[in-house]
Amino acid sequence: MSIYTIGVLVCIFIYMLIGTYAGRKVKNVEDYYVCGRNAPTFMIAGTMFASMLSTNGFMGDTAYCFGGNITTMVLINTLCACGYVLGPLFFGRYLRRAEVNTMPSYFWQRFNSKRIRRFAGITTVISLSAYLLSVIQGTGMLMETLTGYHRISCLLISWFCITLFTFYSGSRGVVITDTLMCIFFLGATIIAGPFVFDAAGGLDNLLTTLATSPDTPSGLLDYHGNTGGGSKMDLVMYAVTMGVVWMLAVGVSPWQAGRNMMARNEHVIFRSGAISAFLTVFFLLYLYLIAVSIIPLQPNIDQPEKVLIWAAFEVMPQMIGVVLLTGIMTAGLSSASTFLSVVSFSMSSDVLDVDFKNEAAQLKFTRFVVLVVGLIALGLACMSFSTIRITTWFASTIIASSWGVVAISSVWSDKLTERGAYYSMVGGFFGYLISKCLKELVDVPLNNFFDPFFIGLAVSAVMAVLGSKGQSRTEEEISFHAKLHQIPASETLASDYKRDRTFGWGLVAAGVVVSVFLIYYWAVPYNSLKGTDLLSYLK
Repeated sequence: MSIYTIGVLVCIFIYMLIGTYAGRKVKNVEDYYVCGRNAPTFMIAGTMFASMLSTNGFMGDTAYCFGGNITTMVLINTLCACGYVLGPLFFGRYLRRAEVNTMPSYFWQRFNSKRIRRFAGITTVISLSAYLLSVIQGTGMLMETLTGYHRISCLLISWFCITLFTFYSGSRGVVITDTLMCIFFLGATIIAGPFVFDAAGGLDNLLTTLATSPDTPSGLLDYHGNTGGGSKMDLVMYAVTMGVVWMLAVGVSPWQAGRNMMARNEHVIFRSGAISAFLTVFFLLYLYLIAVSIIPLQPNIDQPEKVLIWAAFEVMPQMIGVVLLTGIMTAGLSSASTFLSVVSFSMSSDVLDVDFKNEAAQLKFTRFVVLVVGLIALGLACMSFSTIRITTWFASTIIASSWGVVAISSVWSDKLTERGAYYSMVGGFFGYLISKCLKELVDVPLNNFFDPFFIGLAVSAVMAVLGSKGQSRTEEEISFHAKLHQIPASETLASDYKRDRTFGWGLVAAGVVVSVFLIYYWAVPYNSLKGTDLLSYLK
């Protein structure tokens, strides 16, 4: 048995221990669904960032950077980080005030409509099942590489671990493990990075090394990235589109904004959003620099999604490699449990809408649904019909197109009615899906501002206006909407808002630091190599 196999087994064992501990704390439906609404800042930030990053970030996104698109990913992540700031301010804190257990239930209460609840639940199931599938695929791929076991055996082990854990502990266990695993993979990556940088000639010389290497992908160092034979404008607009998608996704999606329902108070929501935004910009930039540092070391990797795996085996000391790969494994396991829990909760509570006799019956049924959903995801993962990054980005776009307009308008519009909200959600979903099929299957040139995402978002906005025209809100809708804007007395302490502002100013300082870093280590050397003295323009 190799040291890598031992690392995987130890990881799974610890994961199960945490699940057992957390499961014993589950006393009722609120504990199982929303962690008793008592999670602190550290845990909300940990679960949001861990579930956002997952194996997609470590394997899918690093493969994209390795292929020449690090600047594309930096632009995407910058816009994505804005969602962690804007989301809590304009949606997340109001979601918590609704005191619901799932986001489809929020739409039900807000618009007094079971059909909206059911459709939102269906959207959640479709979207996050795709996320779950991508994470299981990534975890299985990593386990296969580390242990040498057959791919199907690795998928079965991953499925068993994820399903058993979520089945017993629910959201309480998910939040705890997400936070602990987040700390683990952050630390593992930070420790592993210098070994790759040193092997590539040092971080100070990285840009020069890449610029002079014949193996560097075309456009890697340019603002637009590797166009792959396409136009620069199309690629930049693609990055902007995906950045807006992720900004909406982290602001209103059930696996990101939904974590706000677990927060101890509204100030936890603000602060955890600031931490998540910081990690999205700083940590992911660090991770992507590791990925592109491998280009001069080994430019020909058969599966680019294994770029960090290659580095762990070939560049790092064995123990450091074990720590890094185990960290990636933990990221996959914790994220998969997040997606499995959200899908199962929405399926049992919102889509099926079963009338339970008591909370014990609801818990029992939800755990059964967890098992069924996990089995379906396992079956789809065994088919392996798509790449990790494509599956994940498709899922995020569906949510952003369908929910973006309705989520924000549910808080800030006094014109949107039940019919308008329903038409908007359905219109955004099918507007994106149909236009995406036309683009991919019939080669309709839907690019830039005519990207399927923007089409879906536009259809959603138009349907919201048309659907609400000539209809008045019910008394229930008006009353619930007014309740959302009533600040709870417990949230009005001046000292709490002072601490919130400290986190805000911290983000401002972080923005200055990363800007200076990119100018000094990227823009100046790049322009010098191009024969342009950038500093002369700054004097």
